[in-house]
Amino acid sequence: MPVDLSTLAILAGLFFTAVIGDAALFGDPVQLHITVPAKLEEAGFTEEAAEQLFVAEVARIAHAESIVRTPGVQISSHPSVLATLAKPLQLDNVVVSLQSQVGIDVITIHGAVMTDAAGNGLNMVIFVNQPPELPTKIELKQADGDPNALVVRGSRLALELISPYRVALTDFAEGLHGDAGAVARARDTALRALARPWVPSRATERVMLRNLLAILALLDGDLAGAETQFAYTDTVPEPEPAALGTLAFNRAFVAVAKKQPAQALSYFKRGRQLSIGVDLPGYAARIDMLGGLVAWSLGDMAQAERLMRKAIAAEPSLDEPHGYLAQLLAAKGDTAGAASERAAEAIGERFGMDVPALAMSEFWVDPVNGGIKRGR
Repeated sequence: MPVDLSTLAILAGLFFTAVIGDAALFGDPVQLHITVPAKLEEAGFTEEAAEQLFVAEVARIAHAESIVRTPGVQISSHPSVLATLAKPLQLDNVVVSLQSQVGIDVITIHGAVMTDAAGNGLNMVIFVNQPPELPTKIELKQADGDPNALVVRGSRLALELISPYRVALTDFAEGLHGDAGAVARARDTALRALARPWVPSRATERVMLRNLLAILALLDGDLAGAETQFAYTDTVPEPEPAALGTLAFNRAFVAVAKKQPAQALSYFKRGRQLSIGVDLPGYAARIDMLGGLVAWSLGDMAQAERLMRKAIAAEPSLDEPHGYLAQLLAAKGDTAGAASERAAEAIGERFGMDVPALAMSEFWVDPVNGGIKRGR
């Protein structure tokens, strides 16, 4: 039965709408396809198992809260409805092309696990394509033939190319929770990412990687090194405002530590302005606490107390606002109030690294005498 031009136009319009609406599956996030040899399939390590290992790595790097989103993944073993329709009709490339035309970045990962003809080992080749960057090839060997370990290694390396900040941030958070080698991995990942050629679309990642290196410098007690990393971000063109807001808050915190209250206030106000709309768990409480520290460094005890109490009201189970308030009340001569806050601090939860990009999540500062140290 012939189809008239009007019907074709309607069908074309519906297809175009479906392609753009399905962008979360076809474009940005990531398209993933991993093939495995028949020998491994027969042993139970299927294409789906390999792809799910990659998805598990994505979930791992998504755990730490961040203004930089984690990419989602569309895996070939669980295609969307549109993907199911497009593949047999050989429209996969049409879908990618249409989404590119409307400005949707299409990131594809194609991986292949292969047996090593020389022995029982395995090899893996991964091609990562994320326009406008050049495609990247990753080659791995697994001498012991463990396909799980091989795919996990490959997944990390591919994700480091796609979202290096999230990979480095996850290592940093895990290092602060006891993984002895993770902090060094975070630093190495950040430095490798910053050494790659400049890509304008990565401006926000570049700013946040510098911010992470600044916090790592603080871990080493190197305030000057932290300020150098902060300063590098001043020339990065057009990052997201929230990234610059994070930098401004951390610079305010360091300024308090250096007994530079006027600078601290200036940075804090800038951070407030740039961070409107950030909605991470506990973020607002941390910023109120920082505001209290800045006010305290300026000698405004009343404002400092008000903001500390506001932070506590927002996140009453966290320990650091209670600790700061106890110190402030003791300085005012309110021994009973200080004792109550110290008791609350003792049973509270560690402020911790659930927002690891903010320095006040991990460090303690003295707003009167200056100085900074890790923890309490």
